[in-house]
Amino acid sequence: MQGATTLRILILIKKCEDVILTNRRKKMPLEVHYTKHIAWDADTKTFADPKIKQEADEIGHFLMTIGVSKISEKTIDEIVIRKLILDKFYPVTAKAENKTPKEWREIFSKHMGLDIQGRWACDETRWKFTSRHAKGMMFDIVHKVLREE
Repeated sequence: MQGATTLRILILIKKCEDVILTNRRKKMPLEVHYTKHIAWDADTKTFADPKIKQEADEIGHFLMTIGVSKISEKTIDEIVIRKLILDKFYPVTAKAENKTPKEWREIFSKHMGLDIQGRWACDETRWKFTSRHAKGMMFDIVHKVLREE
């Protein structure tokens, strides 16, 4: 009986590994899409200013961090809220940037239409986003305390 159970478990593990590998082949870790970005020139398929592309790439990674997949009128307030939540979790970066919600809104508005896709791009609730970062901070603290013993 135990052998049959072990065999079933091994088969399930193999099936899960196959599904994971298949999904990984289908999606890149992160793709930043510019085609709907307000500064994107569809004729030349470039940005007029290379700094905008660099900033768009950085914001694309930021969107992945906060669990929002695109910048739109519908999501911009949530993006600013989540940025301010991260500033509370990580006050050192907040002090270095020291921007008001209005200033953050202006920065993100310049990238209206930016969209990310890929394995790590998702839309998560504010609670899940906050919980994920709180857990990460908790694990960092626990590791720090246990390492000092």
